[in-house]
Amino acid sequence: MTPSPSSKTPPTTPPLDQSFLTPSSTDISQDGRFIYLTLTTANHIAALDISDLNNVKRLDNPDEDQPTIGPHYIKISPDQKHLLVTDYFVQTGAIGIINTPADFKALYIDILDDGSLSFNRSIDFSREFTNRGGGKPHSSVIFDLTDPENPLYY
Repeated sequence: MTPSPSSKTPPTTPPLDQSFLTPSSTDISQDGRFIYLTLTTANHIAALDISDLNNVKRLDNPDEDQPTIGPHYIKISPDQKHLLVTDYFVQTGAIGIINTPADFKALYIDILDDGSLSFNRSIDFSREFTNRGGGKPHSSVIFDLTDPENPLYY
């Protein structure tokens, strides 16, 4: 006897495993040598040298305590010298099941000549925009206004 559709047990959602390291966003350098990945639940930004796909090299230290909580969106600047990362993915509160920690910052990170990263600048949206209730940056666009008559965005 086949059970009726109403008697089937509904699927359950497994709890979010904090060691689950699937990148939430990636970007590849224009020359194809480097890939940068945000590992949201690990609070980490990974950098890989992929110039030889048979010998991929990790440029970051996975055990390093980086100044990021919940990195999400990542974008390489047009000059290939910086990364822009926003630290906010999803917080649904009591109405949902996805609540990733975040510090609501935008990080402007230097890319060194070897492709590794130097963390040195950030904007704290919670502090800088208190007059508007704080900010929760989720993604970003980089504008090049070198030629104001012909602005570019990436």
